[in-house]
Amino acid sequence: MAASASAISLLLLATLAIAIAAAETAQPLAHGATGGRTTIKDASTNKLVKSLGRFAVAEHNRRLRHGGGSAGNGDPITVRLAFTAVAAAQKQVVSGVAYYLKVIARERGAGAGGDRPIDAVVVVKAWLKPESRELVSFMPSPK
Repeated sequence: MAASASAISLLLLATLAIAIAAAETAQPLAHGATGGRTTIKDASTNKLVKSLGRFAVAEHNRRLRHGGGSAGNGDPITVRLAFTAVAAAQKQVVSGVAYYLKVIARERGAGAGGDRPIDAVVVVKAWLKPESRELVSFMPSPK
């Protein structure tokens, strides 16, 4: 009986040692797995990011049309814009994925100005069918 108890104790000790060794060598969660922002390095050429930039500008223009073309809809940018590019992007896992975009857009129409940097936030919920995209913020960029 004493030999049996010693064998069980030795087995438990070995199992504990293996578990501790496995825990020490495990990789930490990747930065941005949940909560933290990660930079999208190829933002200017990434098809999804460019699609989200186009969506942000189109949604801004749609809101202007439905808001009577004024800031009455809460949008601080009161002119219609044409998408030019995405200069930078980050993503953050939230309830879905939030994309923080630095969109470059140009005023549409006669007497239009040059390129304007815009900070846009689009949340994508890919599990919904059809995929849900929501423009959360569309503000002039300070830079």
